[in-house]
Amino acid sequence: MKNAAIHATLAAALLASGCVRLNPLYGGPTYHFREVAKDGQLNKVNDGNLDPQGADAFAQGFRFDLTAPGALLVTAKPSNPQAQLDIDVFGDGNVPLGTTKGQSDKKLTVQDLQAGTYYIVVYESWRDGQQSHFKMTPIFKPTDPDAAQQACKTQATARELPADKGQIEDGVDYSAMRRTCFWHIMLESEGGLQVKFNNQGNNINADFIPQSGAPEKIDPAAGLNKADLPAGDYFIKVYANDAGDAGRYTLSTAFKQGDTCKNEPHCSPETAEDLKLPSDNKTADVDLAKGKQFHFYKGTFKEKGKLTISFKILQPPRGSKVTAYFMKAADDAEGDKISGTSVTKDVENPGDYFIRVQATEQGDSAKYALQTIWQPANFIPGDVVEIQKIPVCMLTVSAGTNQGVRANVPCTVVNAAGQPVDSCVVDQVFPNLSKVKPSNARCSVQPNSKVQINGQ
Repeated sequence: MKNAAIHATLAAALLASGCVRLNPLYGGPTYHFREVAKDGQLNKVNDGNLDPQGADAFAQGFRFDLTAPGALLVTAKPSNPQAQLDIDVFGDGNVPLGTTKGQSDKKLTVQDLQAGTYYIVVYESWRDGQQSHFKMTPIFKPTDPDAAQQACKTQATARELPADKGQIEDGVDYSAMRRTCFWHIMLESEGGLQVKFNNQGNNINADFIPQSGAPEKIDPAAGLNKADLPAGDYFIKVYANDAGDAGRYTLSTAFKQGDTCKNEPHCSPETAEDLKLPSDNKTADVDLAKGKQFHFYKGTFKEKGKLTISFKILQPPRGSKVTAYFMKAADDAEGDKISGTSVTKDVENPGDYFIRVQATEQGDSAKYALQTIWQPANFIPGDVVEIQKIPVCMLTVSAGTNQGVRANVPCTVVNAAGQPVDSCVVDQVFPNLSKVKPSNARCSVQPNSKVQINGQ
């Protein structure tokens, strides 16, 4: 009983002084790890030497500071295969938080550590240990591996990567709590996207995240090639796989424009939508991102005259440059730009003429209204002498059969300056008067207006 009490007192004294004796009851040497531990490097190889027989150096300690909660994963590999190493991890106290002593697995994991200073001691038996160099690697596995990532750790904070000719270099580091970085790719239109990912041999992955469906890994050797993607938002997630994984990487992109006429049936002169004569009103939209870059209209004219075109953007997204052009032939690639809200174009020869509405640049789209009014060169003029609004809009015009007017022929309502304001059709004919019906049922015709009646 007396000897037991002496040994217990000795063990308590050693713990209080920050010493380690692997077998205090045996009476071997002590190791003051707090006094002699050297500063170590987390997530890197730390070199050490043990020489229990030659210099009584049976243990070596390293000091580490953890800046955040997490776990320590420690391995120690001797250069001498005869050496049998063990590992202890200490915190504030002198009782190990984790040890490999008595375990066959010499890889040590210590969980649930708080921020603070910790000591790792690598040791052998002080009695029969073998001289050996060793490499000790402490890996920090933070509880939140993205706690220090100030940007791009979520899709909401993703960095921008251009869809075409994008090129970036960056890095991720699991143990430094910068595990993840998201990159945002905006496709302004349908097309093919190629992404190349070089992890420079590091244990780093990249996932392509589509608008719907599961993410797809990007092969570091082959990259990723998506042949036909809809316009919209896409993301690339680059991340370190596990504790200790870190390194630089590069991402590059290439984009190939898809079929810009994929979803528009009137996307060429050959498939142009017919315009009704003498007037027509159209509403439609063009959207480069949705494969609706062009919308063509065709008017077939049998005589000379003038075509008044009114073009108005109804719902223009900010920065949209949707434009309309008047084309004198199907192969008139340029055409005359329709500036302002209304222009009048001369039709000098009978035949087919075209109007092209187009979204030219990436991101262009708009809903629009198009109005056309035809004025033949050969017409019978007449003044509006009476405007009847009830029960239907009807105009009395100062021209009739004596002037060559016929029933059911088209006509055009023009203002005092001769500018067309509406189309019409002859409803009834009298010797020197005619009743014509405007196309617009609102009957917004001014008293000093005139009517041009088709003379053919």
